[in-house]
Amino acid sequence: DLKDFSVVGLLFIMLGIAIVVYLNSPPEEPRERDYIYAGSYYAFCFWIGFAVIGLASAFQKIFRSYKVSAVIATLIGLTAPVVLAHDGWDDHNRSDRYFSVDSAKNYLNSCAPNAILFTGGDNDTFPLWYAQEVENVRTDVRVLVLSYYNTDWYIEQSMTPYYESKAIPYTLSLNDYRQGGPNDYLRYQNLKLDAIDLKEYLNLLKGQSQLEMEGGNIVPAKTLVLNVDKAAVLASGIIPKEMENLVVDQMEFRLKGGALEKKDLAILDVIASSNWERPIYLNYTSLAQVKFDLSPYLVMEGNAYRILPVRNPQPEKDLVNTAVAYDNMVKKYAYRGLDSDKPYYNSDYKGFVQNHRSSFNDLVNALVDEGKLDQAREALLFSFDKMPDKGVHFDHLTVGIGESKGSIELLFLVGEKEKAIEVAKIVGDRAIEITRYYTLNGNAFNNENRRNMYVLSELQNILYRYGESELAKKYENAYNDLLKILQAQTGPERTDY
Repeated sequence: DLKDFSVVGLLFIMLGIAIVVYLNSPPEEPRERDYIYAGSYYAFCFWIGFAVIGLASAFQKIFRSYKVSAVIATLIGLTAPVVLAHDGWDDHNRSDRYFSVDSAKNYLNSCAPNAILFTGGDNDTFPLWYAQEVENVRTDVRVLVLSYYNTDWYIEQSMTPYYESKAIPYTLSLNDYRQGGPNDYLRYQNLKLDAIDLKEYLNLLKGQSQLEMEGGNIVPAKTLVLNVDKAAVLASGIIPKEMENLVVDQMEFRLKGGALEKKDLAILDVIASSNWERPIYLNYTSLAQVKFDLSPYLVMEGNAYRILPVRNPQPEKDLVNTAVAYDNMVKKYAYRGLDSDKPYYNSDYKGFVQNHRSSFNDLVNALVDEGKLDQAREALLFSFDKMPDKGVHFDHLTVGIGESKGSIELLFLVGEKEKAIEVAKIVGDRAIEITRYYTLNGNAFNNENRRNMYVLSELQNILYRYGESELAKKYENAYNDLLKILQAQTGPERTDY
């Protein structure tokens, strides 16, 4: 039927191929976007249904009975979903997967009472809202997602109480944050100022702005300064005892680029207006989106970083409130199902687990630096018990990144030599297998292969450092053999592997 085929065909093209062209979708997304093309799937399903009828009609010439032909055609048609279920069930089965919820609870439990927690986007926000709305977990924490924070309606929502969470304090009014107003995008304008006081800047923006240029308000200096009442801050008890000597008289927030977005202005407003009476946290995702430098004033208390008026003397390492982080991660966090190899964990899911392992490494590094080796050992072994390799495979974090020691070296430092060697063998042997596969198949320059080459490179150094020369030599030889293969493939001048 040409007429009906044309209608369904048009539906298939306009809701499928045409959308591909119109949206110009990027090759990689945070998650699969195939639901965009649901309309074309419906059209194709019509054709699948007609095909079964067509097969039944064809078989009728052989079997003479339409009923028998229809049954056979239906059985043939059912082979497709049966094959799909057989091959794809394990990839889509979410049985015994609890860490989506547990990780959300863990983020919330990283925060002090009545805290504000900034998040980056959907993936790290919706699970938190689920935990609060459905399971009533830590409804005193206000979760603010930065992908909405550039809108006036969302800022207005934050200005009202919600559950046990009080309204967010601001210096600027809702009118100052109105959509299409002068504070949507604040460009840096060089007025020969080294810095400007943050509270004075907010007062200048308030109401009838004195900083408005053509196209909106401006940022008149690259650095915004917030004065700190050291005596009041110390008396409030929010500063860990071991960090009291790091409290500053001034916090300096330097622009990373050439402008502040509305969300950045709102964050600065909250920091200045809360007067340290409201705990403020960011997670790793939101931290990457803020357009001014907060890194010197972040203190890790689990999976979240608290903003405090203390300056980190070692920028290459995170400041860690070890007492709070240990209590949160060992006593409050949940890790259901991560010690089992039965659930299927996709890459996004593994990323949440690796974030937790990274937090444990930061905690144990800090405990070792403080000389608390017994507590460091307990935390490290606890992490291996709750998140073993059989659930989610160990990754490059076991050998460390930069100045932060990985879990293998930390095991040596806390006196767990046998466990260190066990983990080293698991990680090293797997790295050899992966790198040989990619290298011999001509795909040596993907990210997974680079990470595993890095594992082999660092692992041999760690093992030599702690006297395990024989095992170190094994991974050194494997690494050198792979380099020779790569040089033969690409030439000795290429070194980016």
